[in-house]
Amino acid sequence: MSGTGASRPVPASPRRFEREVRNFIIGGLLFLLFLAGVLLVAYRNLAEFSEREALDRLVASTRVVAERVETGRPGADPFTEDPRISLLLRAAGARQASLYEPGGARQFVAGTLPDASRSPASLPAPEVPDASGVKAWLDEKDSGGPNVFVVLRLSGGYLRTGFEGGAVHFVRRSSAVFSLVVPAAALLLVLLVVPFLRRLFRPLDALAETARDAGQVIPSLPADANARRADEAEQAIATFGRVVVELRRKTEELEELRRREKERADALQVTAETLVRSHPGGLLVIDAAGVLAEANVPALDMLALAKEAVSRRAGDVFARFPAIGKALEEAASGKPTLGLEFTLADSTWGRQVVLTAVPVVDKTGRYLGSLIFLEDRTATRRLERELSLKRELASLGEMSAGIAHEFRNSTATILGYARLASQTKDAPALSRYLEAIRKEGDHIARVTGDFLLFARPERMHPEPSDLSALIREVIEEQDTTDSQIRLELPASPLTLPLDAALLRRSLVNLLKNAVEAASENPQGLSVLVKVETRNESVEIAVEDNGPGIPRENQRKLFVPFYSTKESGTGLGLALVAKIAALHGGSVVAESSQELGGARFVLKLPLTGQDPSSPK
Repeated sequence: MSGTGASRPVPASPRRFEREVRNFIIGGLLFLLFLAGVLLVAYRNLAEFSEREALDRLVASTRVVAERVETGRPGADPFTEDPRISLLLRAAGARQASLYEPGGARQFVAGTLPDASRSPASLPAPEVPDASGVKAWLDEKDSGGPNVFVVLRLSGGYLRTGFEGGAVHFVRRSSAVFSLVVPAAALLLVLLVVPFLRRLFRPLDALAETARDAGQVIPSLPADANARRADEAEQAIATFGRVVVELRRKTEELEELRRREKERADALQVTAETLVRSHPGGLLVIDAAGVLAEANVPALDMLALAKEAVSRRAGDVFARFPAIGKALEEAASGKPTLGLEFTLADSTWGRQVVLTAVPVVDKTGRYLGSLIFLEDRTATRRLERELSLKRELASLGEMSAGIAHEFRNSTATILGYARLASQTKDAPALSRYLEAIRKEGDHIARVTGDFLLFARPERMHPEPSDLSALIREVIEEQDTTDSQIRLELPASPLTLPLDAALLRRSLVNLLKNAVEAASENPQGLSVLVKVETRNESVEIAVEDNGPGIPRENQRKLFVPFYSTKESGTGLGLALVAKIAALHGGSVVAESSQELGGARFVLKLPLTGQDPSSPK
């Protein structure tokens, strides 16, 4: 038994402290309730005494007036004959006074008083005095407000007087209110004290319970007689004293663990710095506070930053690089930036950089910082431009060959008709030859204009234009006598920044090709123009029920001088693609699922294209 007594927690003794506190609060509460009851009884007695005194005073004033009336001349109006009576009534604060015959009929009225007109024509039976000869009461429901009425029996009838009863009414109402408020306040106090007692002892119980739980973990002191006599509060204090000792020991262990973790963190930091330095591209490390924590040499050289920029606020360091600042803001909100390309110089041959910014979070999702990777694409972009230039030169050579072929054919035709025109003297034949020469000249002029529009860089003149209205105008201008063109537009108007003249030319080419292709269908012509908005772009689809376009030829349609028609120049669809590119859009050819023929989709951005950038 002696071996187990040192490790087992001391059993709890009766809760003397809690019981003493509860007895003190309950005793104080009962004393306050007693005082409230005594105060209530005293106040009610005082109110009754005040009301009785006020009524007695008014009765006494009425008796003085009655004695004066008794001394008057019989049958005469005492209120007009004796001015002393009016003075007495006014001095007593009377608001009305009247004399009644023994039968109850009104005989005389004090007309100089404020409420003289409100005196009843006959004395009501309930107001007739009993054997005492006097009756006084407070009428709280009177139309003129709370009034006190006094009726005295005289030798020849009754004297009825009315006084303002606001004071008596206030005393009575205050007594009633006080009679309700004091018990209600006492009840509320009891209701508040009971939860307070529970709230007061709940922390003590929790403290004692915690001490008991801690006693299961912390070695207990030897159980002696003093510990057995201690209440729970003293036991809790003793237990928490042992807890402090144990916590001190645990703190030393935690400090050792912290030291080891710091060494590990230092090793990880060295590894991270090595990785930053070894990264072949530019690498920036921004911590959670928005400070540039690390930057390798390629990043500093690429951005022309000094080493002193490290440990400064990233917003200040990258103030002249809006792209990096915006990527940092998005990364701080948890949104990565992938493959953002921007120029570090204003010149066309400036350094081209591709930026990738990713947020760094722990396993709980807490933001730790951001990593920014920078890749210099200047050499790559230069090679791409050189390759693009070579392709354009090659394309221009092919176009030159194509237009030379068109010129040669048209020139041969013109020379042939000119030779025939010079040898004939028939006026109608000469007119036909000249008309043929004019048509070939118009053809050469059209081919030349299309070639120049396609070959030279164009500067657009975009203005806010109603796309729906423009499409309607193009459809109305076409010869649609034998065709059926259906138009499907969004409910709301579409206003885009575009060059209306260029886009009109593009739409005319698409619609003309659709009508010509649909004319080959023996079942009738059918063309559909549909406009739809998708995210940040608008799509204009032109579909027909013609023979369609083979899949292997769909990509060649936009190559200059490639045409599937015998009389085509191959520049119409190439111009459509050129105009779409000038607007920052694109055009594709595919098969129509609805009509079975060809489907051309012209895609334009809703925000428009920078007109200053040549294509």
